[in-house]
Amino acid sequence: MIPYQNGGKYIRPIALFQAQPKGKEDATTFEKLRTELVNTGIPAEHIAIRTADVNELKNVDLLSSDCPVRYIITVNALKEGWDCPFAYILASLANKTSQVDVEQILGRILRLPYTAEHRAKALNMSYVLTSSNDFNDAVQQIIRGLNSAGFSDRDYRLAEPVEPVKPAPVPEQLPIIEPEAPQEDFAGLDGKSIGAELQRRRESENSPESAPKADSMLAEAQQAGDAYNQAVQGADNDPFAAALPWEVRDKVNTFHIIPQYQESVDGLLIPQFFQVIPQSLFTDGDKVLLSKEMLADGFTLKGKAYDIDFAAADDEIVKVDVETGRSVPRAYQMEAADQRYFKEYFSSLPPESRVRQCKDMMIHQLDKLNMVDGGELRAYVNLIVDGMDREQLAAMEKAPLGFAAKIRVKIESLLEQHYKETFFTWLDRGKIVCEPHYRLPSAIHPTSSTAIYGKSLYEAEEDMNALEQDLVKRLTAIPNVLWWHRNIARHGFAINGYFNHYPDIMIMTKSGKIILAETKGEHLKNDDSREKIELGAAWRNAAGNRYRYYMVFRDEENLPHGAVSMGQFVETVEAL
Repeated sequence: MIPYQNGGKYIRPIALFQAQPKGKEDATTFEKLRTELVNTGIPAEHIAIRTADVNELKNVDLLSSDCPVRYIITVNALKEGWDCPFAYILASLANKTSQVDVEQILGRILRLPYTAEHRAKALNMSYVLTSSNDFNDAVQQIIRGLNSAGFSDRDYRLAEPVEPVKPAPVPEQLPIIEPEAPQEDFAGLDGKSIGAELQRRRESENSPESAPKADSMLAEAQQAGDAYNQAVQGADNDPFAAALPWEVRDKVNTFHIIPQYQESVDGLLIPQFFQVIPQSLFTDGDKVLLSKEMLADGFTLKGKAYDIDFAAADDEIVKVDVETGRSVPRAYQMEAADQRYFKEYFSSLPPESRVRQCKDMMIHQLDKLNMVDGGELRAYVNLIVDGMDREQLAAMEKAPLGFAAKIRVKIESLLEQHYKETFFTWLDRGKIVCEPHYRLPSAIHPTSSTAIYGKSLYEAEEDMNALEQDLVKRLTAIPNVLWWHRNIARHGFAINGYFNHYPDIMIMTKSGKIILAETKGEHLKNDDSREKIELGAAWRNAAGNRYRYYMVFRDEENLPHGAVSMGQFVETVEAL
């Protein structure tokens, strides 16, 4: 397509008139509508009829700039087998007394051309015009059509029904309608009067003070479109809600940022880790938000330890079956008698066959580890099994899936160690950098919430355990604290290193410092806590002087290296 006057591609909006014939072979309704449209001043060559029985679009390229067609009279566009992304307007002229299905034809005006946003806002929306004695009934038909096409109530806007202007009663001009005579679908349409009015409006376009509001519908549509775009942008800043279907979003708890804190959040981008992609023959260079899977680069099972304790391997035998009427396989614990038969059969096989089958079963189970090379995985399993003594082989033959689970745990621990080593190596070499990225959402959606503590960033925050509550209560008494926020695990901010760490509490001080605090009970002074302290320290050092990370325990006794007590933490926050 060549660019046109405003720099875009060629678009010729087409209006679809949904008519309803009186019978299958009756074309008089279509011809009557064509006549009325011509009477309004529309050239006859701009109008075409396309139904199951009448096809005036044969060999016509509707997308061509040479095609004059701007109005198509149809009944059910989908079943009639034609398509056109230039179809923007649906005017439903179906019999007001019948329930006409509009689902299929709606699909023809929802495919806007080029699937791109156009400079002219009016071209980014489709339009449905309907006339009915019962406006609500007509609207419900349209809504059902939109729903069947996959749209929800957030994707369309309704204009208020227009009340017809009632002229002063002039008895001699009232039409006489016989009760038994069928009413035409558009019997009240006066094409010549409409044409005269359209001509008058065209002539008065240059006189705004006297021109009627001919563009009021477009103005309302543009206003609705702008409101919709703002709502979409708001959803983009709310990743949790954006991942939910529209029908569910209204049913979850939603709490917005308290207005007095909005200014402190605007423009705040909290640093996260990015992998630096160097410039090469195939790329100009880039930075990509880090995920731990990227750190699997260079991982190998060759030469890795395979010291695995199989003593507690479970004897797991299950059967997988497809129930009648179901397409999804279900797993069941095999009954005792079946297990006994299976084991007896397995024991009857030659030793080499039993070992080979066990290997195959374990490799099949472990093959879901995407970060591990398949050939290396098979070699690793062979190395483990070939090194077993007679007792271990006998135990493996009884519980091959339990042995596979033990091997999986070992491989995953090797992977986690590789992730960590690669992370710190890349960070030291500048292959990982920490840059502003995470924006606090405009609203949060906790499954359970509390609103009893002051200085919370949102109208309510995710509910907290006793230790977190004690910390928050002490924060509310610190003058330097502007606001605090209970970070929601798996939905909020993550320190995205060799694992994703979601600190419990986020704090902003009046001096502009951002503090992340992970609270831990005394029973959690373990390896997990030490890993989080190490990753938090790496993030703090890379993020810059504005940012802090602390792991907070209630008491000072036996603190892991790098952790603080609650009293020490409160003193630090006061000093910041």
